Amino acid sequence: MGEGNKKRKAKDSIKIRLLINNWVENREYLKHDICIEKLGKLIGINRTYVSNYINDTYNLNFNTWVHSMRIAEAKKIILSSSDMSMGQVAIITGYADQAHFSKQFKMITGMSPVKWKKEQTEGRKEVTA
Repeated sequence: MGEGNKKRKAKDSIKIRLLINNWVENREYLKHDICIEKLGKLIGINRTYVSNYINDTYNLNFNTWVHSMRIAEAKKIILSSSDMSMGQVAIITGYADQAHFSKQFKMITGMSPVKWKKEQTEGRKEVTA
């Protein structure tokens, strides 16, 4: 690879980073129908480049990356909105239904959202008691 190609690649990766960071800051990953093809079209970058960037930067594939951000958001919602149902949390965080949300939550955290919530709230009670 020549010097010009290295500079071009570095410039391209900066562009991709800025576009993806903006996409994340706008919490676009919460849209229920997002896929890597749509993200690529939205930011004007070939899906292969987007995929390679995500794999290289986060050491995750696109779907796992999106699910991890969604579950992080779900945790915040669960802790701040105790009266919200898990079905509502699922919809807000981009899942079509509670079953898929619960499956992804358990894959990422190792426990169901209900069990996670219970552990978090019991931990808070012990701290404040």
